[in-house]
Amino acid sequence: MEGVEDENKKKKDGRANNGALKGIYRGQGRPPKAREKKLGNYALGAMKRVFGSEEKAWLELAKQAKDSFPHMRLLWEYKYGKPKELKELNVKTEVNIPIIDFADKEKIIDIESEEIKDGQKKEESS
Repeated sequence: MEGVEDENKKKKDGRANNGALKGIYRGQGRPPKAREKKLGNYALGAMKRVFGSEEKAWLELAKQAKDSFPHMRLLWEYKYGKPKELKELNVKTEVNIPIIDFADKEKIIDIESEEIKDGQKKEESS
């Protein structure tokens, strides 16, 4: 009888409990500002313990930047910001416009029009 019960039971697709649970923080969403600030204070405290002050830490980074490109890049990104990533777009538009020269009388196109009245069919010449 277990096989019959399994067939009648709805299969779960995993969406029921994939979101936030009230009162429980599981890492989803933007971190709170207080947590961000606490991490910044930890970093500042570590810089002061190792180098003596924040200024001395930046000076040490600048000294290392003379010989190391990653250190120089970090220093420049903090000072001037990360450069924007540019995406190259190849947009090729070809427009086929016929060139008509109205001044040249040798290239005149002669068009004969036929009037078609209601109820008449156009006769095809073959």
